Amino acid sequence: MARRRTVMVLRVLSGELAVTDAIADAKISRGTYYQLETKALQAMLRALAPGAELTGTPGADGMVRRISELEAQVKQLLQEKRRAERLLFLTKKLVKKGPMASPLRGRPRKTSSSSSTRPGAGASTSSATSNSTPPLAAVPSTSSRDGASTP
Repeated sequence: MARRRTVMVLRVLSGELAVTDAIADAKISRGTYYQLETKALQAMLRALAPGAELTGTPGADGMVRRISELEAQVKQLLQEKRRAERLLFLTKKLVKKGPMASPLRGRPRKTSSSSSTRPGAGASTSSATSNSTPPLAAVPSTSSRDGASTP
């Protein structure tokens, strides 16, 4: 029955058959035919709508549900984007531009490769210090009035 009605509606829509002839052959009223035609068109629209297969629920209800899910996802992503932009702004505000490392920070360099880890072991300390220059932090400095420092 459903297949015969589908063929009838398609024949009328294609222009192959007039509505008057279709309702006479099917022995239905004109109102019933137009109800069938409306149902058939709505079913085709639901079946052929983009995303109808993705949601698993056919029809406009599935599309409306999918649209609301996507709108909620967009809202969440916009909120996360605003948060990340704000964190970036605050980070840039706190961390000033400049060199990544300071030349005076960290451990002083070893100047003699013959010295051992324990003081006084191996070479004498007087010969090791006489050949090497002291680290920058060990040199006392005095400031003059013009801002230049002298060792």
